[in-house]
Amino acid sequence: MDPVVAHGLGSWMWLFVPVSLYVLITVGLALVGRSNERDAVLFFIGRVSDSLRRATGFPGWSMAGVLSALMALLIVVIGFYWDVAWHIDNGRDVVLFTPSHTMILVGLGGLVYAAVVAILFATVDDADVGFSAWGLRIPYSAVLLGALGTGAVAAFPLDELWHRAYGIDVTLWSPTHLQLVGGGSAATIAALLMCAEGLPAARPNRLGRGIFVLTAGTVLVGASTFQGEFDFGVPQFQVLYLPLLVMAAAGFSLVLTRLALGPWGAVKTVLVALTLRGLLALAVGGALGHTVPRFPLYLGSALLVEAVAWRLGTAGRLRFAVASGVLVGTAGLLTEAAWVVGTGWWHEIPAALAVKAALLGPVAATAAAVLGAGLARAFLPRAEPLPVAALAVAGVALLGVLAYPLPRQVGDVSAVIRLDIAGDTADVEVALDPPDAAHRATAFALTSWQGGGSRQIPLVEVGPGVYRSTEAVPVTGSWKSMVTLQRGPEVMAAPIALPADPEIGASAVPPVPERQVEFVRNTEVLLREATEGPGWPAALAYTGLATLVALWIALMAVTARRAARREDDAPDEPAPPPPARAALAGSGQPVAATGSVEPTP
Repeated sequence: MDPVVAHGLGSWMWLFVPVSLYVLITVGLALVGRSNERDAVLFFIGRVSDSLRRATGFPGWSMAGVLSALMALLIVVIGFYWDVAWHIDNGRDVVLFTPSHTMILVGLGGLVYAAVVAILFATVDDADVGFSAWGLRIPYSAVLLGALGTGAVAAFPLDELWHRAYGIDVTLWSPTHLQLVGGGSAATIAALLMCAEGLPAARPNRLGRGIFVLTAGTVLVGASTFQGEFDFGVPQFQVLYLPLLVMAAAGFSLVLTRLALGPWGAVKTVLVALTLRGLLALAVGGALGHTVPRFPLYLGSALLVEAVAWRLGTAGRLRFAVASGVLVGTAGLLTEAAWVVGTGWWHEIPAALAVKAALLGPVAATAAAVLGAGLARAFLPRAEPLPVAALAVAGVALLGVLAYPLPRQVGDVSAVIRLDIAGDTADVEVALDPPDAAHRATAFALTSWQGGGSRQIPLVEVGPGVYRSTEAVPVTGSWKSMVTLQRGPEVMAAPIALPADPEIGASAVPPVPERQVEFVRNTEVLLREATEGPGWPAALAYTGLATLVALWIALMAVTARRAARREDDAPDEPAPPPPARAALAGSGQPVAATGSVEPTP
């Protein structure tokens, strides 16, 4: 796609439309709401809060923060998948502030805005939530949301530092990208916890319950974002990560939301997530004209979680989580394998990959399920917290499972690549040395990208160690094509055809009738833009990421514990006072109270 067309005025409508709708809805809420405030700002906030309370049954501050966060997350997720698709289909950006980059930045900044909104509304409503500081009522979930948004936004200048040190790479899993994606994805959890923190004073009606379910569905979408490079079919890491990430996302999100929403909560979560991901695929692959991002099904896993809840109940959260995780990691994994093959996402699942996934999938799902059950205490005020030892073991197990496929090595494999060139494409034959090099492969196929799209083409064995493509491969223009071979930790590639790239000083690998090549680490072909650099930027980036993740996890734990408080646990002292609103109004005198949410009897 031509960059001028791709970044034209029409593309910016993906940002302008949701922001404009948000503003119009906010004004509409202010017009129909009620408030006795005399200060103009407090009058506006009070009317919006009153409208939200009456429309949803949730406290106004809670819905204001949640809906603002959902708007920001909508902008982020469209920008994120659009940006990944753009890089895979077209390569580097022409300008820095493309629509997709701007959407990501605005959306992540919108998470901080949503946190501020929740604080302002809670203060004006004198809501009995969070804690008091500087005359403000500060919900714990707003602190978490603000920390996630701030950390994610901080990834932008750090990412620029990373690229200056190591070149303009296009990997999704650099530390700065993980910081950005992690903050945005975890913000879905903060939004769900904001619902939980508002529950003590809530009497949710149908709309309020619908928003609650919608927010739960975004948690599963957020947990799935780390699968991005597999969704587009151009993975740079071991393909074993895909089943493990799917199992972890399913175990965590479905157990958490089943406990939060009650009966059929897991199924509702999946239906929302599938709707959102389906619409996103239509937007990126249809309206925007890029490669269609694939996504897991999760429905089989949701039904298994519901079956465990029906058979064992959910009162014993640890038992429920372990049983759900085991079933998700076994039977749920089989349903995902059937979905992957049945939809043509993958043409087949190699035996070596299936064995490793069958061994590690249950561990990933069970560990994540236990962590989800621990976080679900926010919605179960009278439930005992899970044992710290159980949560610690689950966290270590999940980290261990996800660290296992991290190494990327190179084996002693070469190939003779023969092309039958016809115009812009070529049929490919690959003769491996040794001939059995692909017999224990976890992935072996042809990959083409950055020619205006991406393709994954299977290889079939036609003789001992000799394989042919099932369809022609693009080999001209800006297309890049390679042979991918993975055998456990050996993640290798051999180029078929690569265009010259004068901007980074990379010479062409032209398509020729026959070439003998050695397999190299796949990033040497995928990331020709990457360069060696000093060690300190990497040390700074990884240290910063680890510190932020630890802070985010700690804030999630505190928020979940505090959100579990209900009216019968509330302190005797009333919420801080009218002076909080007076401070907002810029006056030293108390201001008349707005209509507040009635506590649940």
